[in-house]
Amino acid sequence: MADEPDHRDMRAGDRDREAVAQLLHEAHGEGRLDLAEVDERLATVYASRTYGELETVVGDLPGVHLPWTATMAAPVPTAQIPVLTLTANMASEKRVGVWEVPPHIVAVPSASDVKLDFREAVCRHDRVHIEVHGSMGSLVLIVPDDWSVDTDGVSSGWGSVKNRHRGPAGPGKPTIVVTGKAGMGTVKTRGPYFYE
Repeated sequence: MADEPDHRDMRAGDRDREAVAQLLHEAHGEGRLDLAEVDERLATVYASRTYGELETVVGDLPGVHLPWTATMAAPVPTAQIPVLTLTANMASEKRVGVWEVPPHIVAVPSASDVKLDFREAVCRHDRVHIEVHGSMGSLVLIVPDDWSVDTDGVSSGWGSVKNRHRGPAGPGKPTIVVTGKAGMGTVKTRGPYFYE
């Protein structure tokens, strides 16, 4: 039987390049890369043709999990768990009104804020995991009174964590679990009667 080709030589697609670009933005939010380094590496990402070229771009970043490395060893499941990634650089990122809440959200408030308004959101999950990679912006959660928010897994660093929804969730209502780093920004919750 012939040896299988090295996955590093296999062709990457647009989704693969976007995944690596997101990792670079997260590394910037964590203070691992400055803006000039991010721009330089992004140029390499969008010119990359293979998995190997993409892996080289993030090879010196710790804790990097590339989506295709798991799929090489196991079949892709029919129903993948959706992840919503919101990166706020020069302008804020928001989810307001009626929107579908996925079970996993990655928030990167780099130089601006990420605001998630759950008052009219459709949530079909008992638990929602929000992974925050803060820099100088804030993560703001506007939450109904009968929802619960667990922020014990957030490292505040130079920033702060302000959670007014620590109580247990009401019957049939979800718990939002926030983990990660606030950076120099703030992770905070607001009640349903908050208005800008």
